[in-house]
Amino acid sequence: MSRFYDLHIHSWHSSDADFAPRHLFEMAQKTKIAGLSFSDHDTLAGIKEGNRLAQEFSLDFIPNVEISTYYKSRQFHLLAPLIDYQSPELIARLQILTEARVIQARARIKKLRELGFEITFGEVVKETGHKVPMGPAIAKVLLAKKSPKVTLYTTGEKATNGIIAFYKDFFSEGKPAHVKVEELETLEALRLIKNCRGVPVLAHPGAQGYKADEDIMETFVRNGLEGIEAYSSYHNPESVQQFLDWAKNWNLVPTAGSDFHGKVKPHVSFGSIRKRGREMVEELLERQN
Repeated sequence: MSRFYDLHIHSWHSSDADFAPRHLFEMAQKTKIAGLSFSDHDTLAGIKEGNRLAQEFSLDFIPNVEISTYYKSRQFHLLAPLIDYQSPELIARLQILTEARVIQARARIKKLRELGFEITFGEVVKETGHKVPMGPAIAKVLLAKKSPKVTLYTTGEKATNGIIAFYKDFFSEGKPAHVKVEELETLEALRLIKNCRGVPVLAHPGAQGYKADEDIMETFVRNGLEGIEAYSSYHNPESVQQFLDWAKNWNLVPTAGSDFHGKVKPHVSFGSIRKRGREMVEELLERQN
């Protein structure tokens, strides 16, 4: 497909991503992406700029957001293409999540300091330019110091993807700097997205830590799920086929998105998912309230 769409791209409004909205549009133009979404983590901050850039670059831009949710103590991410990003209900709910992430970041850094790492919340905010630094952003600042305590992740056996490796070793559940954060319950998030004219899509259902099974899917569909991100950087051909079968079985829109971040996920290249075009957006529009 020569004119493909990617509905899962992160701008630097996600603290674990690297590139400004303009740079992403420039990359889209070079790689012949015809349409894109900024699916930033629990924030709508890049959407207005995206709308302006879409006019300048003559590309299609679809409002979106990636919302962190939980169901039965497990984490699931929901995409919300076509969301009404000016909805007071949505803005208010995301603000609560933002405040919770600040509390989480401060607590994570406190635990790291107790483990002997030299790092402060103010330092992370200054270095990253984000008032709400997520785990990979904290890890990025810490690893840049290149102290002996992080050698394993800078030049050692885990250096290939050191930021993500550090995140898994310290911030994952059960690890020494893990801090639980307040998130939306998935069924509540499904209702919120639909109330705000978005189309709820389950993000990367085959990715480690976010895998869904048929029982979970059945519940999500009963509660308003309208799409599944079948084509993703995390999915091999077998899992893609499984998710396409699920889409057919539950009458869901199969969507395509790379989950591009930049350096944090070097294995995910920009423009790597070339599976669906404008027809995907038309299918989503048919599901919009």
